[in-house]
Amino acid sequence: MNIAICEDEELYQQMLLKQLNNYQEQCHKKLMIEWFKSGEELMEIYRYSSHRFDVVFLDIKLEGVSGMEVAKKIREMDQQVELIFLTSLMEYAIEGYQVNALRYLLKPIQQGQLNELLELIESKRKEEVLTISTKFGQKKILLKDITYIESKQRKLYFYSNQEVDRMYGKMGELAASLAKKNFFRPHQSYLVQLEFVKELKKDHLILEDGSVIPVSKGNAKSFKAAFFDYLSQDGDSYG
Repeated sequence: MNIAICEDEELYQQMLLKQLNNYQEQCHKKLMIEWFKSGEELMEIYRYSSHRFDVVFLDIKLEGVSGMEVAKKIREMDQQVELIFLTSLMEYAIEGYQVNALRYLLKPIQQGQLNELLELIESKRKEEVLTISTKFGQKKILLKDITYIESKQRKLYFYSNQEVDRMYGKMGELAASLAKKNFFRPHQSYLVQLEFVKELKKDHLILEDGSVIPVSKGNAKSFKAAFFDYLSQDGDSYG
């Protein structure tokens, strides 16, 4: 789990770090933790790597840009990250709904509350993600959001939610890793999520978003079999 902590009071920084380390030891979980002493510093990272973190612990009363303003900016760039406010007062709780904050933690934070919260987040994260390496760093994409992947000039292009991400990679290796996730190759340069296939033609297929993907002669028979096998298992998605 990748965690960002934006807290400008060193005492609470050290307390939270100790508690996160306790959680790792007690629950045998691996946490990657990055520290930020200001909202401006955290937002700068987000401008270049908007899906870098799974969880952001955010002091609501930061010096300079407030924690709530930072949360609003983060939410504009990242809808998936879990936002956790750190505060000594609960007077801002209603505002948290504006940014879909998961929870407020009162300072000083209790170890049991933190453990319970992290376990909740772990259970929510069971939706599978694909981590790709972009020029801005690591980015996580929900598998269920990927419409198709294209291989072109030694790069892999990931199409999802009207966004396109890319990284260097080999289609064969990726196709093998996603073979059991309802992804299939209609063509050596394309990997398609079967859920988004709207129509299957002789030499091409049409996706729900209108994209047209070629179907090669060598892959046509196996792709057709995979597609109809998927429909037989999950026909309600298309009925």
